[in-house]
Amino acid sequence: MELGYRIIRPDDVGKYSLSFAQISLWRTANWDVAEGEEAVRQAIAIAQTCKTRGIRTVFHPLEYPLTNAAGPQTLDVMRRLAAASDLGIIVHDEGNAGGMRLMAAEAGMYEKNVMEISGLCHLSIENSYNSGDSTWFWERFVVPAPSDVSITLDIGHLELAGLDSVSFIRDLPQRLVERITFVHLHHHDAGEPRAVKDHKPLVSGCREIEALKVLLARKSDVRVVLELDAAEDGMGRSIELLEQLRNEK
Repeated sequence: MELGYRIIRPDDVGKYSLSFAQISLWRTANWDVAEGEEAVRQAIAIAQTCKTRGIRTVFHPLEYPLTNAAGPQTLDVMRRLAAASDLGIIVHDEGNAGGMRLMAAEAGMYEKNVMEISGLCHLSIENSYNSGDSTWFWERFVVPAPSDVSITLDIGHLELAGLDSVSFIRDLPQRLVERITFVHLHHHDAGEPRAVKDHKPLVSGCREIEALKVLLARKSDVRVVLELDAAEDGMGRSIELLEQLRNEK
């Protein structure tokens, strides 16, 4: 297990002594981060800074759909990121309103764009849109794809979807476990409103950590991203909890 953290802003670079980082960027944002073209330029510059410091990076563009009218614009952004990539790009699963699966034409477009991006750099697909249907999604878009298309397992999103992440990972088919390269880890506080999402610091004994233990027993060579805001409290303690887990091995 390799530990990494999330970079959102340029001054996040080097805040933690970890060997890799995920650079997150937003197409649209209504909070204090860059968006759109500025976010893309900033992400590429961050990657270059990290490279000079010996920090490996993976890009994670958010709200960049690969389907429908936004698909061509997204693909242009992905090409630029791929040209500057190190460990690759993480994208989200997609679907229609109400948690429905992609229609045939949309699925074809998603698959075509996945194949193009993966021909430029490593591409990993994360469960986000509908974690309850993520096994189907990965079977459909990852398993038939070349080996350079992998899975990013977001354990916090499993919990947000009302799933028992420990049971989910325990029952995940081995062919999918073998395709996991990245893990997103953060704590879902069921007492918080859904709008707050689930990106909370880890706490000792939380189910997300227990789920990670189950995964590591099945596949130990994964890169775990602590998907927290580096500018807020909680990252340091979360790193300590994961380092304790790694030292137990």
